[in-house]
Amino acid sequence: MHGTNPYAQAGWYNPQNPNTINTQSWGISAASGPSIFAPRHALPTVLTFHYVLPKPNVLNCTITGPTSIPYLDVTSDGARTIFRRPDGQGIACIEWSSNPTVEIISTVMKQPVGQWIRLSADRAHRSITINGKEFIWVFRDNCYCLFKFGELTKGPLVRIYQAQAITLELTTEAFHLGALEPSIVAVVLFQSGKL
Repeated sequence: MHGTNPYAQAGWYNPQNPNTINTQSWGISAASGPSIFAPRHALPTVLTFHYVLPKPNVLNCTITGPTSIPYLDVTSDGARTIFRRPDGQGIACIEWSSNPTVEIISTVMKQPVGQWIRLSADRAHRSITINGKEFIWVFRDNCYCLFKFGELTKGPLVRIYQAQAITLELTTEAFHLGALEPSIVAVVLFQSGKL
């Protein structure tokens, strides 16, 4: 009967049939050819952005993304700093005054910078709320690090440091938590000398 059984004809192993013609379970032999599907590549766990500073400082720069393609342009006129995508769409604004304000489209309503990035009483860290979740900026090992509130012993979600250029490293977890644009703006605030 095994001659008309499509499973037996395909070489499937049936341990419940004592008359099976296949004596071992089906598997891939070492001699198998290559798969038609490409191997899955691991997604990056850290996204890196660079602040290219051909202009005077971080208040006038280009931010390149993980593929080195321009992601945002930062331009300042003294009274305000605007963050724009290459298509010209503004995504954030810092207005400089005696009480500077910040606004990030769809993320942060216009508010005083000191209210958005709150300095702790002991001046050891700054707190920030992103999409309703609390985070802490800490200066550690020559870089600014963003942690989830209460998780300082875990690795940072975001690191900001300066070597040849100002660099923002953002974990994919931080990206999914909505921390990309707030972190980009925070870099400019931290590096501006005005905070």
